[in-house]
Amino acid sequence: MPYIVSSIIAAVAALVILLTRYEPDDSSIKIELDRMKSMILMVDGFVDTYIQSGGDMSEINFQKLEEDGILPETIGRSDDPEIEDSDGVVEIPASTNGNESTLKFPNNEVVWQLIPNIEDNTSYKILVDMSTNSVLKSRAGFAESFLGKEYCEEALFGKFEPGGVSYDETKEDFVETTEDFVDNSGTNKDGFFVCEVYK
Repeated sequence: MPYIVSSIIAAVAALVILLTRYEPDDSSIKIELDRMKSMILMVDGFVDTYIQSGGDMSEINFQKLEEDGILPETIGRSDDPEIEDSDGVVEIPASTNGNESTLKFPNNEVVWQLIPNIEDNTSYKILVDMSTNSVLKSRAGFAESFLGKEYCEEALFGKFEPGGVSYDETKEDFVETTEDFVDNSGTNKDGFFVCEVYK
């Protein structure tokens, strides 16, 4: 009997060691989620500064924030020669529609797009594109769900919309389908999500 018990204990111990030894390292995803938290709160801080300085919520976008001097010095327009050595940029498309402007923080691949909510001037919408961040994209379902619930809904009291993938100038809103997603609407694991935040 002692032999059987010791054999079972040894087998269980070996199985535990085997399973824990090959458990994936979650430290990289935790670091990226912490960075995302900082960036989400910074974007909301930019909006708060814009509102406190008398900004019109119906005109809010990253081009407007850059023109009004709300963004920090490390972030500037991509066509500004003073930030040539920095990768913190506000991209302004040739159409000069400010709602199409996007922002990338220094040393980060995540793309942010800020627009007013045309249905409610007391809120704004932010599209987060983390599809080029390999760490977040590798666990996209978890990352989208976690960021949407913990930071969009809980921290900012916002509304999480996992389907948005791009800005539609005609609708003046984020939509769920683009040319890249012809046969597939946005999902909760494609690396894109929208957060609608009320002020």
